[in-house]
Amino acid sequence: MLKERVISALTLLSIFTIAFLMSEPWFFILLASIISIAALDELTHLLKLRGPEKIFYWFFSLATFVYFYRLNFIDIESILYVALFFWLLFVPLHLRHKFKLPIVAKVLFGSILILPLWIAVISLFTLNKPLLLFIFLSIFIADISAYFFGKKFGKHKLMKDVSPGKTIEGAIGAFFSNIIFSIILTLFFDTNIWVLIFASVLITLLSIVGDLYESLLKRIAAVKDSGKIIPGHGGVLDRIDGICSVIPVFAFLISYSHIVGVIF
Repeated sequence: MLKERVISALTLLSIFTIAFLMSEPWFFILLASIISIAALDELTHLLKLRGPEKIFYWFFSLATFVYFYRLNFIDIESILYVALFFWLLFVPLHLRHKFKLPIVAKVLFGSILILPLWIAVISLFTLNKPLLLFIFLSIFIADISAYFFGKKFGKHKLMKDVSPGKTIEGAIGAFFSNIIFSIILTLFFDTNIWVLIFASVLITLLSIVGDLYESLLKRIAAVKDSGKIIPGHGGVLDRIDGICSVIPVFAFLISYSHIVGVIF
């Protein structure tokens, strides 16, 4: 099992690195598109969509995909507003009250949860690759730190009824590690330390929310993993849950605060 996980992780990291470093963006866009479609498919299983519901789900998801692609991502603010509402209002309410999702909401989930991620990732990739890399690294650090701090010091459950394995100590470790990471970066880049720390804290918070929300969806669906496409790791959603919540919200803030030039 461990060998399988390591091989899968190294393979995915190699593919991502090649796509990210290529001068032409088409490989990265293709990779992001494949991952998004795989995540859309996994969502149909988590939401238990069948028959007409599944057809409408794919129709709205792919229609959103085509709409923004044909517009060359010019009008991304509208979908980012939707993502902002979803992650900052709807998701906290759903995590707290755990109400049953109506069919209308399930049908639109692909357009609300996955497509904003796809659009925001590609937009940030073309706008500022170092900034996008900073976000990816911060999410990775938060995830790894939460795991090891939780393993070593975890005693108090973060949300026991949603994800019994996640602890408050793990979350504190994630915040601490990313703050240290942002401080270290200021030694190598001419950037505002307080803006960078704020970005690190925001990324960590949103990644935890995304992780918890995917755990809630899996608990409702009564499954351990979102899929089996990645040997030893589960599904695509299991790997990008934190990214789903962070990047669309971050892209929105960047779009309206001109923070790009302040960080990198």
